[in-house]
Amino acid sequence: MISIYTKWIERRFCKYEPLIKLCRLYYRDIVKEEIEAANIRSWDKILCIGGGSIPCTAIEIVRQTNAQVHVVDIDNNAVKCARNVVAKLGLHEKITVINEKGQDIDIEPYDVIHLALQVSPKEEVLQNIWSKSKEGNRIIIRIPRKTLKPFYSNITDDFIKKYSETIKSIPLDYKANTMGAILLMEKI
Repeated sequence: MISIYTKWIERRFCKYEPLIKLCRLYYRDIVKEEIEAANIRSWDKILCIGGGSIPCTAIEIVRQTNAQVHVVDIDNNAVKCARNVVAKLGLHEKITVINEKGQDIDIEPYDVIHLALQVSPKEEVLQNIWSKSKEGNRIIIRIPRKTLKPFYSNITDDFIKKYSETIKSIPLDYKANTMGAILLMEKI
């Protein structure tokens, strides 16, 4: 339900620059914490899975690090909107938006992979990413607040237990309404 509402809002907002800026404000500090946690640098190649119609995470990563970002989303309409937003903001040299499934994507060229809160099926996407990861890859996973977990696709406690040595949980200093924590996995 929350992801449907988010999708609906983004589809309406993506047509108006002041509303795009409003969306970006929500994500700015969250992304700043994720950048610090994953030590994202300008030379890193980033993959954002689940960009939506307004790829705020990708936009903020570019604005804060100047890194190259690819965004994937399974919703073709969201991809079209996102491409328009990226062009409207003049970021088409830094952000590429593609229509693809996160559970099928080749992650070989990327250093950092980011999973949005709304990614579904989250654990299947994460299994694909982890199995294809190379040493040094960093994976950022947004986790919903405990009370909102029933409304999102999640990763199981068994998955977290299995990979606990590679997972670092980062509580958010910035209090997001929907996110409870960020998980950072690093392949060593």
